[in-house]
Amino acid sequence: MVPHIKTENLTKVYKLGGKDIRAVDGVNLEVPKGSIFGLLGRNGAGKSTLIHMLMGTVLPTSGKGTVLGYDIVKESLKIREKVGFMPEGLGFYEDLTAEQNLMAIARLIGLKKPTESVRECLKLVGLWEYRQRKYGEMSTGMRQRLGIAQALLKDPELLVLDEPTSGVDPDGAREFRRLIQELNKQGRTIFISTHLLYEIGPLFTHIAVMRQGKIVVQGSVSYLKEKLMAGQGYVYEVELSEPSQVIIDRIRSLNGVKEAILEGNKLVALCSKPLAPTLLSILEGYSVESLRLAKPTLEDIFREFSG
Repeated sequence: MVPHIKTENLTKVYKLGGKDIRAVDGVNLEVPKGSIFGLLGRNGAGKSTLIHMLMGTVLPTSGKGTVLGYDIVKESLKIREKVGFMPEGLGFYEDLTAEQNLMAIARLIGLKKPTESVRECLKLVGLWEYRQRKYGEMSTGMRQRLGIAQALLKDPELLVLDEPTSGVDPDGAREFRRLIQELNKQGRTIFISTHLLYEIGPLFTHIAVMRQGKIVVQGSVSYLKEKLMAGQGYVYEVELSEPSQVIIDRIRSLNGVKEAILEGNKLVALCSKPLAPTLLSILEGYSVESLRLAKPTLEDIFREFSG
């Protein structure tokens, strides 16, 4: 399956004070069709510069890339026609209503049925009942949803959202997650740049971590969790009704067990390889209530690779 976004050694160098600043440095990125893809990195990692190169609003210094199969330099106009884009800090006319702002954009981009498109997009993002509210009177969450609505006007199969939850309160973040899941179920690929994992991290099927202009790791979330466990170890937590030192000693003697400690009724074993069947066999007869593998979180992956 052809990825919706693909880059090869994509680079952007700025001149600053006689020095070369590599804002994006040899990025190789693949965004699978149908994914909810998170581009993660701290502020200044190069995420926004990369996104603007993908959208054709910033020219690369070297390298190449495609979005929906279109070349990011030679066919950038086609990309902007096809992709729903919400840049960071997107603003609208303060004195116009939600509906008026979208109508202005719909006519500007030449939609054949602007009224119908605006109505459909406002309903989709949950703003139809607020369509007469002026932009200047909207909450941050409502403004972000209006930003997504304008990105949906072209009915795109790919959405690119740059820091979409910045400044959004918990209720707004929850509504954003619901909306993104719904859009993805409709078959759209969602590409999101963020450094705020708590709000939207659980949505991602795939991620790439960016640091100092480079992609340091990328892949499906499940693959990267497994990769992290393989490097740092597999942590098993066993709830016991009758813990004892004998159990600890037997677990510690196993090949592949780095450490085993007892925390109340919970046995915690750090292993260099998957050992669930072996642990269950050893613990048979010791009143095991539960055994679980403590998998890394998205935050763990981000901390490990973002620097």
